[in-house]
Amino acid sequence: MPAVPTDASVREIRNLGVADEARLKGWGEQMVRLFPDVRPGDHIVGVQLPDAARFFFNDRSIGTIDDPDFARAFFAIWLDERTHDQGLRRQLLGTSP
Repeated sequence: MPAVPTDASVREIRNLGVADEARLKGWGEQMVRLFPDVRPGDHIVGVQLPDAARFFFNDRSIGTIDDPDFARAFFAIWLDERTHDQGLRRQLLGTSP
């Protein structure tokens, strides 16, 4: 299972400045254990809950990370005002430029 997508998630969370290195390391380890290798046609869906993040792979539950700080930080990758991809953020939020 390649760690590259997980590394990208950790890097994006680090860039947002919402967690220290110890938490980033732990979250990265949890993501590596949870996320499968994704091939063309596959999809991972994440659901932010009040106290966790739940993930599905091709419509099958693959697990939950029970940490509200992780859930906020992970989804901030795309939704935070400081995200690097403002166009995608606007698209996800359904707002115009």
